[in-house]
Amino acid sequence: MSSSPSAVSCCARFITDPWAAAKVLVPSVAIEVVLHNKVWQKCSLRHLTLYLALINTYWFASTINLSFLESPLIMHIPTMDEKQKTECGRYRFNWLNKFEIMLGVLSLDLFCVWRERILDNNGFVDRCLYQAVLVPALITGAQAAYLLPKLNERAQLVSKGAATTDDLYKDKVFPKAHRAYIGFETAKVVGLAVAGLRFGRMLTI
Repeated sequence: MSSSPSAVSCCARFITDPWAAAKVLVPSVAIEVVLHNKVWQKCSLRHLTLYLALINTYWFASTINLSFLESPLIMHIPTMDEKQKTECGRYRFNWLNKFEIMLGVLSLDLFCVWRERILDNNGFVDRCLYQAVLVPALITGAQAAYLLPKLNERAQLVSKGAATTDDLYKDKVFPKAHRAYIGFETAKVVGLAVAGLRFGRMLTI
């Protein structure tokens, strides 16, 4: 079963749309409001802990796979030219960001409910866990609002044949934005690993 050209074009336009992040964020928040009131408030503390462990572990695994394993491999496929590699990278990272926006909203809301339950039972949430949960969501927001639009703008020059990949790295903006993106991805993975391990460990107690 193959997609029609118009459907593929529509999907591609949405992924790289500058407003796509907002278009994903708004319905994600709306759905999360319903889940917050109808589902999470009725869950036990152990179930909330389990969900947080699963979300952070899944998010960690998908980021490691897409950002650090598959993407570098794709960039070295000899049968793809520079334009194809650039387009592939652009669509992959934009798609991943939209997916992470949904995960970020879900993770933050679950953590807020979980934290409230902990405090209601005279518990304590340390700063390390706060940061491990908040950092990935904040990084995703920064990538969506600033880094990806900057990288997309430069990458489109390669797609249109107006520049080469070598020209991108001679540009003042692209190398800095690219290095910042990699650095943020690394910080995100560390935060997700810490959060996943911490919540997972709580399930063994």
